[in-house]
Amino acid sequence: MAVSFRSARADDVERLIDIHAGAFPDPRDREARSRNFGHNRLGTLDDLWLLREGDTTLAHAFLFPLEAWFGGVSVRVGGVATVGVAAEARGRGLGSRLVEHLHEVARRRGDALTLLYPFRQGFYGRLGYAPTSAYRRLRFHPAAVPWKPVLRSRPATGGDRAALGACWAAAGARHTGVLARTERAWDARLLDERRTWIVVEGDAGVEGYVVWTVAQTEPHAETRLFVRELVARTVAAERSLWAVVGAQRDQISEVRADVAADDPLDRALVDADRARFGDAEVEHTIGEVASGPMVRVVDAARALEARGWLAEGSLRLELDGATVELSVAAGRATVSAAEGQVDVKLDARALAAVAFGALPPSQAERLGWLSARDARALARADALFALPPYFSPDPF
Repeated sequence: MAVSFRSARADDVERLIDIHAGAFPDPRDREARSRNFGHNRLGTLDDLWLLREGDTTLAHAFLFPLEAWFGGVSVRVGGVATVGVAAEARGRGLGSRLVEHLHEVARRRGDALTLLYPFRQGFYGRLGYAPTSAYRRLRFHPAAVPWKPVLRSRPATGGDRAALGACWAAAGARHTGVLARTERAWDARLLDERRTWIVVEGDAGVEGYVVWTVAQTEPHAETRLFVRELVARTVAAERSLWAVVGAQRDQISEVRADVAADDPLDRALVDADRARFGDAEVEHTIGEVASGPMVRVVDAARALEARGWLAEGSLRLELDGATVELSVAAGRATVSAAEGQVDVKLDARALAAVAFGALPPSQAERLGWLSARDARALARADALFALPPYFSPDPF
């Protein structure tokens, strides 16, 4: 029987909950799963797509309308999430067909790329997705923070909302992959009573903020602090915010914080693993390396022209057999058909990793993902495509 696709409606939710519970068998109850569909912080039921066979829904997936920062420019992306297939319909390729449909929806509405957090990288690699930068999840004692605050700290208030947004946008423009937040997304975070929000102020007002949650398994057990966001407009603000975290040393036994691959925080920590012990092979373990999300280019020319660029120059690319000229000036790119000798050969998946996953072309060459005409062409590609490591505190 042929399959069809449509957006979800309110009368689909009970069936969707059944599929979702089978695909994601975590402790959430039916009410929580219903909220995930109908009151998601990133979208609505209109953004939830169904694969149907006749009158029966067999799979669901979100395609959120998002924006993310790449090279200092906010780029339209489609956020793929909550891909689930009914238990009785698995093994028929329906999940892949639904995701491919989302790619076409993203292409029609003008998205530059799609983005997702994979349950299995291999599955989405076959659909054209490429990895982004790994990040680090640090685990350290709060007394390991060496700094004292140089800026005044206080609890955030409702009057700080605009300042928080400004700090977030400023940080996004300096980094790779940070999502631009809608008012709805901000509401979901600010109304979460489990989160503690603290700002630091300088002469010009709020210069940064930190958000954390704390967890304790039972009364009098050790307490852990999870840094959910630490966003600073200045170096002084960044150190002051970490100092606030460090000041929790009498109540907190361990801090857990996700940081970008190029964040130097771990080198400043002093005896980060106090109260823990290593082994004969690794004496001091202070965290883990974690995989980031995956990206897929929807339309190569559209994607390259949508992002920002930190350097200027030109490269002739052979992309999936077609030759194009990439020219970059004043932070923006143009892509045009070309002929003649190419500088770099790659496919769309490698392009996604290089242009949006922050993988340097020289490292992609080491992996066998692209080839360059010579060392000079590869060095030019490295300089042109350079981005900070991909890191976003907003998984979905």
